[in-house]
Amino acid sequence: MRFTPNSAIDVRVNRRPDHYDVLGVSRSASAKAIKAAYRRRMRELHPDTARTATDTEAIAAVSRAWSVLSDPEKRAAYDGDVSAPIDRPVAPVRFDVAPARFPWRFVLTLIAIGTAAILIVAAFTEPTEPGGPDNLLQSGSCVDIGTDGAAGEVRCDGPHDAVVRSLVAFDATCPSDTESHLDRQGMGRACVVRATDPVTSGG
Repeated sequence: MRFTPNSAIDVRVNRRPDHYDVLGVSRSASAKAIKAAYRRRMRELHPDTARTATDTEAIAAVSRAWSVLSDPEKRAAYDGDVSAPIDRPVAPVRFDVAPARFPWRFVLTLIAIGTAAILIVAAFTEPTEPGGPDNLLQSGSCVDIGTDGAAGEVRCDGPHDAVVRSLVAFDATCPSDTESHLDRQGMGRACVVRATDPVTSGG
């Protein structure tokens, strides 16, 4: 096949939905955007707020997506899988467009100015108190285990019973070296490790 200067190739990929599709975000979404999308989807599917019958399969899919994309290591491994589907159709490749020179000097100047501004602001800014828990469990969250066996988030700088290693779907099994407790908010199953420090443990 011979290409002319104005010829183009339009490559499109058909694929099944993946974790990013389940949460409704792009592969380049920030951790904050993924967290907001997860919360929104679970509220839409939660039995107390859903307008239709609860879809347990959809809730399980959202929980699985969150358990992978909320963990930086799991997300990196998921994104690095060469067999993972491409998130968007590939744009047409045109051979009549010359590559533009990247303005390295301008970019480096902006980075230097931005870094200096951040350091100046940090030097004159009083440290703030750590925010309270938002009751959205994720890897590293500190929790208390209630009498009903459910895990609820608490501050890590105070007494707590355990620390969440990962959050999995309701129908998933936690690793053998962790304890399995339902999330008090009904968002999945928390795999926790008991706190051993007598100063910070909730006992």
